[in-house]
Amino acid sequence: MPAATNADASFLLHRFFREYRTSVFIVGSTVVAAWLFNKLWINHRFYPSKQSMHNKTVLITGGTIGIGYETAKDLLQRGARVIIACRNLNKGRNATSRLLSETDANEDSIRLMECDLCSLESVRNFARLYNEQEERLDILICNARLSWSSPIITKDGFNAVIQANYLGHFLLTNLLLNKMKKCRPSRILHVSSELHAGIESIDWSDVFTQFRNPHWHGAYPTSKLFQILSALKLKQDLYAERIDVFALTPGWMPTSIDGRSVKAIIWLAFILSYPFVRYLKFLFTKTPEIGAHTIVYCAVEPTLEQSNHFYFQNCTVAQPSSLAIDQIVAERLWKTSLEAVGL
Repeated sequence: MPAATNADASFLLHRFFREYRTSVFIVGSTVVAAWLFNKLWINHRFYPSKQSMHNKTVLITGGTIGIGYETAKDLLQRGARVIIACRNLNKGRNATSRLLSETDANEDSIRLMECDLCSLESVRNFARLYNEQEERLDILICNARLSWSSPIITKDGFNAVIQANYLGHFLLTNLLLNKMKKCRPSRILHVSSELHAGIESIDWSDVFTQFRNPHWHGAYPTSKLFQILSALKLKQDLYAERIDVFALTPGWMPTSIDGRSVKAIIWLAFILSYPFVRYLKFLFTKTPEIGAHTIVYCAVEPTLEQSNHFYFQNCTVAQPSSLAIDQIVAERLWKTSLEAVGL
């Protein structure tokens, strides 16, 4: 009986391939081609440099997972002292333990500090503590992000995504500028996204609350546009101070749609689009390690000192949207942001 069953199975399998061999060949070839494209182009190494970072202090927000974690790991391996600002200290402790075990860094080379970017009070407390206790700040990496969220308003009265991704970092940067001026040449990095290009105009009456935002990504693309505009303004203001400011896009990460994101998407739409999204991820996403390359490049590459360029992708100069380099918009956003955070 088992022999007959095996023979039947073999016959059915042979028949299937005989009848659908063209389709199987096309699907198989497409999968292999997609895999090769992902491995040989999307995830090839962009920045093999071993530039040392000894005697440098780096502050990174969101350094406990994904590209933030890989960036912290890379910089530790280069000899930098890395300070990770995060909201969840339990996750932070787990991350720092793993970083110490995966690098040759000692415990004095890494510090964990609490900072909730969705609370201006928390940001101010963090900055005060940092300015009191830390001697240096050579590189500030504004990396932490909230991808998708239902239209939640923080206790400060702003859209949660806007505050986490932009306003929190805006306040943090301004409160730490004097420390960075003492360590010149220093750098400020804003980790943005290609999705900023989808924003064609700004509703100034709803700029930080985003109640009328029609984008299916919610406020996320707008927050990333604001980061680039802020970087543009800072670049102009701080160039003579020898503080270089860069904005960058790391590419699409496999963590781009996380658990919180799913809750914010209509379940039916998510279920219907899931197979397509999974295929796109298989084809186009970078690993966190590769995604961190452009961040590391902008942080450590010596030829970027006093560079006129400010937006990067794949470790090369890139072009943001026309709105992202509008000087008038950048000036207006800066003034509006100062008022919003009370500076």
